[in-house]
Amino acid sequence: MANQSFALSFGATPLLDNPVSYKVGDDESNLNLVISACYRHVFGNTMPMESERLESAESQLKHGSLTVKEFVRSLAKSSFYRSRFYEAVAPHRCVELSIKHLLGRPPVDEAEVGAEVARIASAGFDASIDALIDSEEYGRSFGDHTAPYIRTWNSPVGSPQSAFNRIAALEQNFAGSDSAIGSNSKLLVSLARNQPITIRVPAQVYRAQNFGGFAGTETGRTTFTPVRRSNSDGGDSVPLRGDLYVGFGLGQRSQEIFQRVPGDTADQIQGLVRATYRQVMGNPHLMESERVISAESKFAEGYLSTRELVRAIACSPEYRRRFFESNAPYRFVELNFKHLLGRAPASQAELSEHIQRLAVEGYEAEIGSYLDGAEYQQWFGEHTVPFARIQTENGRNQIGFNRHLALVQGYSSSDTVQSSSSLVTSLGAKALPSGWSTTTVRLNRRAAFSGSVDPTTKRYRIAVQAQPAGGRQRTPNASYLVSGKDMTTQLAYIHRRGGRIISITEVA
Repeated sequence: MANQSFALSFGATPLLDNPVSYKVGDDESNLNLVISACYRHVFGNTMPMESERLESAESQLKHGSLTVKEFVRSLAKSSFYRSRFYEAVAPHRCVELSIKHLLGRPPVDEAEVGAEVARIASAGFDASIDALIDSEEYGRSFGDHTAPYIRTWNSPVGSPQSAFNRIAALEQNFAGSDSAIGSNSKLLVSLARNQPITIRVPAQVYRAQNFGGFAGTETGRTTFTPVRRSNSDGGDSVPLRGDLYVGFGLGQRSQEIFQRVPGDTADQIQGLVRATYRQVMGNPHLMESERVISAESKFAEGYLSTRELVRAIACSPEYRRRFFESNAPYRFVELNFKHLLGRAPASQAELSEHIQRLAVEGYEAEIGSYLDGAEYQQWFGEHTVPFARIQTENGRNQIGFNRHLALVQGYSSSDTVQSSSSLVTSLGAKALPSGWSTTTVRLNRRAAFSGSVDPTTKRYRIAVQAQPAGGRQRTPNASYLVSGKDMTTQLAYIHRRGGRIISITEVA
């Protein structure tokens, strides 16, 4: 190799030659160095913006209220870490990253990963973070005052040889971000089969050159040169508007929550009423004669709680006409789950229980079973409008995420356009809902085609350059694959980010 560092061969040279520590009384430059090292390592080289930094924890570290170990705990439990390395990735990926970020090594075997996945499922994500930080290994490796770092580049005593290969697979390159590498596990096959991983020089960092007909050699040594992109190619992986769920047709990552509180103005109360109609009626357009005016008036005057307004709408003739009289029983019940509890049915048994109640006890008993249940009280209480519970919850099956998205269809869709069940096969067979090829690609997001007479159903590739320096998107060039109906939204997103559109071409 042209350089002398083995780690550099994998794009993983460290910025710091030695571990850094901080105790109260050390100079401020050392404090800043430790804070920077903790952010860089724990956040997987995904540096937060100023507004996303934990300024309170930084101040407590400076004044001695927190040790470096407790500062690391604060970072790992922050909303920034949770949104990128827990909520947005597969469980196996979450565990392999938390072990890397907190213990400075890859998982030893599949049993270790399985134990942490089980801990998260039973006790929650924070419990897993505490277990790693409070472990004997963490104390032995970093103590209370040293910032975590990758320990397995130098093959420490007791570390298996495979740890070097696996950390190379996790680290990829030193300039890369763990949140940009992907949401799927890099070590799943290796750990499950107990097989070694082949180390590959990252193609995005180096490329071999030809010298005199001998590929990649010059005077007996291999030479590499940086890859330079000549055109825009972002892999079509950047979602519209840059948030997590919009690729599935959902408008935002965290659903806006509407709650009545004392002192609400008349406009705020009307906003609550509109939000309740939108949730309970499945994103409808209602005429004046289709609204429950009497219940709205009682709600505005304080005689009805938000829960009772929800009940009045769900028991109204309009709800009955749209979702009970016009739909199959399976469809009616699965929509009740979506409208009133904000989730999809969890199992065939749960769905059957509600269908039986509908047949034996009647319509209003079916509606009341949701609104009077413990789950509704836990999540919404008396004053909160039900909302879509998209994010993963403790004790909730992962496939519930897919089923919820199958019910949503799209952010601007209406629940009245379909009368047959979306989940009858999925619940009966305990399988993914129809319309999915993987957990990340919806078939109706790929349904646009070239050559269509209607421009809204065609697909277009938008090539973009000159994204702003320092922006959240790391690659300076990107391409977006969008349908005609999403064109306006995508162009607005690009312009807001300061991007320069090079070309828009129809995809064959």
